[in-house]
Amino acid sequence: MPDWSIKIVQTKNGVEFQPDLQGYKPGAPLPAQQDDLVTWANMTDQTHQPSMTDSSYNPITPDPVRGTKNYMSDPIPPNQSSRPSWDVIGPSNPSDQAWIVYYFCKLHPNEQSERGTIQASAVPTS
Repeated sequence: MPDWSIKIVQTKNGVEFQPDLQGYKPGAPLPAQQDDLVTWANMTDQTHQPSMTDSSYNPITPDPVRGTKNYMSDPIPPNQSSRPSWDVIGPSNPSDQAWIVYYFCKLHPNEQSERGTIQASAVPTS
C-alpha cells in the first residue's frame, strides 16, 4: 500500500493541512485507500497533533471494534514528521466503498483552519 504525506502549513487563514501532492491546496482532502499509510509533516513553528473526529469534529476515543486504529499521531514538534505512521482504517459499514475520515489538531481543537479530511476508498478487487 502507498505511503502519503500531509503537510501542516501556515497560511493567511491560519495553520492548515495540505496533501503533499502536486496541485493540492491547503484544506483539500487527501485521497487514499484502506490500509494506506499516512504521515504528517509539520512545517510550522508550533507543535500539532492530528486526531480523529466525527463529522462534526468532535473527538473520537478508541472503540472496541477499531481499538487504537483511531490514534493518528503523537504530538509533532516544529519541522518534524509524525510518529507513528497512521494506517487508513476501513469504513464503519463494511459494505461502503468510499468514506471520509475526519480529523483535527488535538492541541488546537477550536481552530477552524486546523481540520482536515481523508477521502478513503476500498481497495479495488479483481
